[in-house]
Amino acid sequence: MNTNSDPEEFLRDYCASFVPGNMEIVAAYYRLPVTMIFGENIQVLDTRDKVLKALNAVMDGLVEKGFDHTEVDEYHCHRLNDTTSILSAAFSRLKTDGSLLEKLGASYTVVNDGAGYKISYLIAHRPDRIMRFQN
Repeated sequence: MNTNSDPEEFLRDYCASFVPGNMEIVAAYYRLPVTMIFGENIQVLDTRDKVLKALNAVMDGLVEKGFDHTEVDEYHCHRLNDTTSILSAAFSRLKTDGSLLEKLGASYTVVNDGAGYKISYLIAHRPDRIMRFQN
């Protein structure tokens, strides 16, 4: 279970957990209700079962294509306050043979409720659309 108090460490741990057969663990990285936006598909998931169903659907599609794991190519973090941050990252999804399956981007609003950061919003997008924050 996630107990990270640093949003950037949270992102690295979340990414490392996102592997086939691990969706129960990955679901623990989400705060209910969570909003997931994949293009025109917008879902507000208010139960753990709904989160698991959505995550399993994504993972099943990836596994069919030979997915093994994801690597973070670039990320940026903007801390809005002591408990809320926006993370924006570009990723490479790799196949079991080490070749590139796809590149993607995602931005997250993460909230630390005292038990570590959790994702409250996820927006999938192209990797060239990540947010680069100015301090």
